[in-house]
Amino acid sequence: MSVNRIAATRVPDNLPDDSADHHARPLLLARPPGQARPGILHVVLSLQPGGTEHLVIEMCKRMTAFAPTVCCLDDEGEWAAGLKARGIEVVALHRGAGFRPDLGRRIARLALDRGAGLLHCHQYSPFVYGRIATYWSPRLQLVYTEHGRLSDAPPTWKRQLANRILSIGDGSIVAVSHELRRYMIDSRFPDHRVEVIHNGIDIGTLPSLEERWHARRALGLEDDALVVATVARLDPVKDLGTLLEAFVLLHRQVPHARLLIVGDGPEYGDLMERASRADLAGLVHMTGYRADVRALLPAADVYASSSISEGVSLTILEAMGAGVAVVATAVGGSPEVLPDDSVGVLVPSRDPVRLAAAIIALAGDRPRLAAVARGGRQRLESAFTIDRMVGDYERIYRRRLAIT
Repeated sequence: MSVNRIAATRVPDNLPDDSADHHARPLLLARPPGQARPGILHVVLSLQPGGTEHLVIEMCKRMTAFAPTVCCLDDEGEWAAGLKARGIEVVALHRGAGFRPDLGRRIARLALDRGAGLLHCHQYSPFVYGRIATYWSPRLQLVYTEHGRLSDAPPTWKRQLANRILSIGDGSIVAVSHELRRYMIDSRFPDHRVEVIHNGIDIGTLPSLEERWHARRALGLEDDALVVATVARLDPVKDLGTLLEAFVLLHRQVPHARLLIVGDGPEYGDLMERASRADLAGLVHMTGYRADVRALLPAADVYASSSISEGVSLTILEAMGAGVAVVATAVGGSPEVLPDDSVGVLVPSRDPVRLAAAIIALAGDRPRLAAVARGGRQRLESAFTIDRMVGDYERIYRRRLAIT
């Protein structure tokens, strides 16, 4: 008996109410009457603001050949309302603490009810539960995208063992960068199964000089300040403490420099406390979460990313689109986005001295600063568009669903 069949005939300890039968049966897919488009069920943690969540929303909006539903393992999140307003259903499972294998059957049931023949699982926990769902519903196709990782530590043996088991069975596995692909292979996903689809954004138009000044006034930043900006969830993986220490060094040589931090997260209080000390007091503008990031980025002269791990950072791409020169740590997919100094500057992670020096060098060479900004915008236009990314995923969907 195959592994899939064994899993499909095993009864979980806690079946949901709609499946509390005495003998577990595989769930069979059928498109609901009147649904002309193939259904896709996106499985995410939630729709709280973040890069992965933004991409899921863009896929739902742009893939008009498919009928999307979003399944949140936890709560719906702040961005769910926007999707619902467009007529796209969002379902929250409120999983609770600990490993909850019963969620696999709930996901399979949701896919069945919504006529979804394919699960697109975004990040690792959704993939685990999505794989369990395919055991319950063997015809259900699976796509798993890993968007990044929470640290730069190597994979644990437990993760390697789990991945050997979870890789058994059909499905497409996607990494958003070649570096992340190598990590996933080290984590014991089969080499030949992992492909790369780089993230992309809607590039938009290059901001005008008038928009730059308007953004500065809206933020209370002086016209002649050297503005260094970053946009991020305030989480340890972003290592914003290193950016603050780098800015202390920068300000000693560039007294008119100011630091703009846009975002919210668990480290907000600690970062605010550090920014209030004497060596940074009055120099750091922390806005909290803002929905109008694209309108704010033109205020910056330099965009700085201090992460210790990244997939392909959407905020780096947004900065490039805004015509802002980027200085970033050489981690994750960032070297693939910024392959040479003509499009951005890379520095080692956890090194405030090198980060400060790179920004100081750009600030002191305005022609080079402008050239790097232009190069970044051109790089974005050639390789990291949302249309290219969506097209790559559509081809996977069609292949998995055998749609010509």
